[in-house]
Amino acid sequence: MKILNFGSCNIDFVYSVPHIVNAGETLSADALRLFPGGKGLNQSIALARSGATVYHAGCIGNDGEMLHKILQGSGVDTSFLKTLETKNGHAIIQVDKTGENSIFVYPGTNSMLDTDYINSVLDFFSKGDMLLLQNETNNIPYMIEEAYRRGLRTVFNPSPFSETLRKINLHHIFCLILNETEARGFTGTENPRECLAYLRALYPDLRIVLTLGKEGCIYSDGETDTSHPAFSVNTVDTTAAGDTFTGYFVSAIAAGKTPAEAICTASAAAALAVSRMGAAPSIPLMQEVSEVLSILPLCDAETRKNGARRKIRNYLAENLQGACLEELAERLGYSTSYAGTYAKEIMGESFSSLLQKERCALAAKLLSGTDMSIGEIIRTTGYENESFFREKFRGIYGKSPLEYRKIKSEETK
Repeated sequence: MKILNFGSCNIDFVYSVPHIVNAGETLSADALRLFPGGKGLNQSIALARSGATVYHAGCIGNDGEMLHKILQGSGVDTSFLKTLETKNGHAIIQVDKTGENSIFVYPGTNSMLDTDYINSVLDFFSKGDMLLLQNETNNIPYMIEEAYRRGLRTVFNPSPFSETLRKINLHHIFCLILNETEARGFTGTENPRECLAYLRALYPDLRIVLTLGKEGCIYSDGETDTSHPAFSVNTVDTTAAGDTFTGYFVSAIAAGKTPAEAICTASAAAALAVSRMGAAPSIPLMQEVSEVLSILPLCDAETRKNGARRKIRNYLAENLQGACLEELAERLGYSTSYAGTYAKEIMGESFSSLLQKERCALAAKLLSGTDMSIGEIIRTTGYENESFFREKFRGIYGKSPLEYRKIKSEETK
């Protein structure tokens, strides 16, 4: 089985800045460095440094010889790389003091892939081979459909997300690797588990990897659902984190590793990448990943707890009427009994108590801000028993719902 990456090659202009520049602001940069980059190049290098054999196809400009050299120097097969007599694609990257970045890209030669060239490259590959794509070149829909017709397995990293991606037939994708922003672009929802559920329902055969930054990542293929927490390192530059993860994940899957093994190794590689400056130069070798995999600390307990608190609050906000511990447990990825214990530990009260507080808080808002009847409020907040609602409301607010409404009404006069 061969791996082909049909991807972008950029020259990255990386500016070190006190903070990401705001609209209308002029900011003086502390330093400027030039690095080879582009999601395609980064992911090919990650594949090669992980030990995989990878062929890179794409177009570079007459100013892109450095890109050719770093691909070859990293062990990437560049037989299909094409040079055009024009300017290469490039990226302007701001990196602030915390390691966060802001990027805009000029596509250049990355937008000059024609169908004849694409077909001539794909002719070298056959059924069962893997094709890796990002969203930094042109003709992405054509490559996906042509690869599907030929029986290649396409791994798609839809980054950066654009509205045109909604037209892509995800039924013809083998695996989708995306972050929260890209997942929201496809599904319109903020909640990671809801994004997965949405995509699972529409594309039951699709393998999905959802990366969640400091909260780790989730893998789902309809039969296997597994997750991995993020590793804790000193973050210097997050530019190539996603590309490193993608390359190492694809390499592991191609080598026959389980999804759990793949996301663990990919997470460790990404952690090492963010601890270094630059894009391509920050991508670690497999030997480095193997050496630190057993000693890299996971994100500290408080970080994981903050992430779980956010998930619990989001779940309650989105599912107040029908919220239940069993569903929350599925959202958190724990058994029901452990989810109940863990929720109490990190929230300071039981799930049931927290649910009653949230429901009564909504009821209080409706009592003071609307003319809804008590019956309507009961149904809206998810209660089925009126006497139970009144009991819980009085226990929290010290007044009956009608007394509370009367007092709030007098306060606004």
